[in-house]
Amino acid sequence: MLKKICMVLMLVLLLAVTGCEPTEKLTGKTGEVKDVTGQNNPVATELKDPNPLTKEFVVYRIQKNGEEVLIPEKVRYAAGNKKAEEAAVEALVNTDPVSKQLTNLFPAGTQVLGVKVDGDTATVNFNQNFASRGQGSFNERMMINAVVCTLTEFPAVKKVKFLVEGKEIDTISGHMDLLDPLTRNPDVLKKPDKNNKDKNNK
Repeated sequence: MLKKICMVLMLVLLLAVTGCEPTEKLTGKTGEVKDVTGQNNPVATELKDPNPLTKEFVVYRIQKNGEEVLIPEKVRYAAGNKKAEEAAVEALVNTDPVSKQLTNLFPAGTQVLGVKVDGDTATVNFNQNFASRGQGSFNERMMINAVVCTLTEFPAVKKVKFLVEGKEIDTISGHMDLLDPLTRNPDVLKKPDKNNKDKNNK
């Protein structure tokens, strides 16, 4: 009887020893756990855009140095379900320039109430803040032209009409006539450097 008990104890001890083999023997390296799937690389997880309605627009910015030339800049803006033309003007008004050389001159609290496209004319409706303060001639011209150039980036838009609180305005500070729709003014757009153009042609 004692002999049988000893044999059982030896068998239990043997099983306990084999069940506690170090990780090194199981994997080849201490502390390393092998990929049971046989794949060495982790599965790539595709990160979805938190706002799939974000769109890219070209907006026209005003320079800080006072030069009467607008600079195009690409921005990404959460357009939501709004029309692209309205979202583009919102991006112009509501976002800060990426470049430190550019500035946003729209009065604080300016809101885009809507943009309607009829034929080749886009009518943009701002709230009262858009025309709430006196603008110098530079600010008024560049602000108006920035809106016009941003909207005429859309191929179907050739002219832009301005409203404030749904009503026509003749001007903001007396420097530009806003009763009639405006077309893109090429004089306020950045021109290619003539010297660089000549070098490229050589």
